[in-house]
Amino acid sequence: MSARADVLTPPPASPWIANPRWDLIVLSLSAVLVAVPPLVHSFGKTTAGGVDLLITLLVGGPHMYATFLKTVFEPNFRRIHPALTFAPVVVIPLIVISGALFAFQALLTFFFTWASIHVCDQASYIAYLYREKGGAAKPWQRGLDVAVILTSLYSYAMYRHVAGTFRIGETVLWFPSFLKHAWFANGFAIVTAALLAAWIVYTLNQLRRKEVGGPYVFFMALTVGVALFIPRMPELSVSFQGFNAWHSFQYLGLTYLILQQDNSIAKDSIAKKLAQPGKFFRYYGWNILLTTGATLVIVLLTLVLRLPAEPSYYAVVLSFLLVHYAHDHVLFAFGSGFRPK
Repeated sequence: MSARADVLTPPPASPWIANPRWDLIVLSLSAVLVAVPPLVHSFGKTTAGGVDLLITLLVGGPHMYATFLKTVFEPNFRRIHPALTFAPVVVIPLIVISGALFAFQALLTFFFTWASIHVCDQASYIAYLYREKGGAAKPWQRGLDVAVILTSLYSYAMYRHVAGTFRIGETVLWFPSFLKHAWFANGFAIVTAALLAAWIVYTLNQLRRKEVGGPYVFFMALTVGVALFIPRMPELSVSFQGFNAWHSFQYLGLTYLILQQDNSIAKDSIAKKLAQPGKFFRYYGWNILLTTGATLVIVLLTLVLRLPAEPSYYAVVLSFLLVHYAHDHVLFAFGSGFRPK
């Protein structure tokens, strides 16, 4: 009788999104990529612009074009969300090009603010997938996760804003003058510490009740640790590219998995054809091809038309990147029918 009962008892649910090997390589231990841009910059004597180009070509560009396999190139998404599919594709490039020509500081400030929110939004989405594995996930808990990650990333950055040293290249990002006081940065740090302490206590209690698993805690601990460290590095454009490299690598792997398993995606779509199991490099190659095309546009603008290099680079890259942000905020917020098997 006991042997039969053991057979009929369902196996315990896995705490991993896919499996331990995939999760650790793609989502967690890939945090080592954070160190690549600073090392290339320091020991390879590569300029900050060279680091930007390297990360953009290898992972940053491919990750943003992967989004379009779930949106612009996906017939079911186009049919259900026509305005979301095409409005950002038209409106955002117009705003970006105008900003690059007439308000470059405002454009960079807007971009880095939205970029940081987007990175933290993706991390909280991954954390929520882990929470769902525990079987007791609640929507507000994702808000807690993203708040902990965001405040960790912004805490030391506030001191740099107050001191006027939050600089990307030669551009100091805009910050409200009425907040440029020590009390504001100190107060933000206190709020961050209190929120982090509350999260730690709450998570320990959840672990005790087996509502979350070790993979969730490990992933969140790595993410918060990186977020606390990134703004402390001297060259912010390089350190943020480190965070971007990890974020982009996660995204490429997660999107590859979603395209395979999401039943809401049309079976005869280019997305399904490119993301077949065992065909990662075909999927990656497609996104590299699109990245190369955008690079050729930048070369045309700078070397042929003789336009300024920095505004030309950001005008092209941000036109696609901000559309990627707009699409993914909706996908992360409302889901795309994806629940890992």
